[in-house]
Amino acid sequence: MDLCDTNLSPACRQKLKESLFDDEQLLWVGQPVPEPWASPAGFFVLFGAFWVSALLYVICRAGCPAMAFALIPFIGMLFAPLINKRMQQRTVYAVTNQRVRVLRYTALGYISLSYVPVPGMIKSREELPSGLVNLVLGVNPYIATVRGGRGKLAPEGFLRISAADAEQVLPLIRQLESSQIP
Repeated sequence: MDLCDTNLSPACRQKLKESLFDDEQLLWVGQPVPEPWASPAGFFVLFGAFWVSALLYVICRAGCPAMAFALIPFIGMLFAPLINKRMQQRTVYAVTNQRVRVLRYTALGYISLSYVPVPGMIKSREELPSGLVNLVLGVNPYIATVRGGRGKLAPEGFLRISAADAEQVLPLIRQLESSQIP
């Protein structure tokens, strides 16, 4: 597979190209399906809207234009869904002939995850209500999500991919697992 044949942006292509070994060949490349309102974006919009309206009320009532600077971080919170969508559009998933790659874009830059092929590489396949699929390859020990009152480690891997992409990726990963067994 050639990087030119993908739907990746030029910046994503370049980042993926830089992260590959010289003898590595791409078998599949994909991206998550963006969901701008994914948690915690909705919370930030509500929180930001509340504080923007409260500060505007105080500025108008007190006549203190200097307080307008206090609006800046809260107005930024209103753009959380756009920021979340942009980060998801810059995330790249790849299966090569040697490993599985996740280049996740965050506010601080790219986080590069590499999974070497071992038996049972896919820990779980989670069907999401929106018809998307999470292929969980591991968990992030630094992020815990709260579900049902218990802390649960955040999943890592091919998150929020289409069901068609999941069906295409599963055989490639299984083939990669079996080729590495001695």
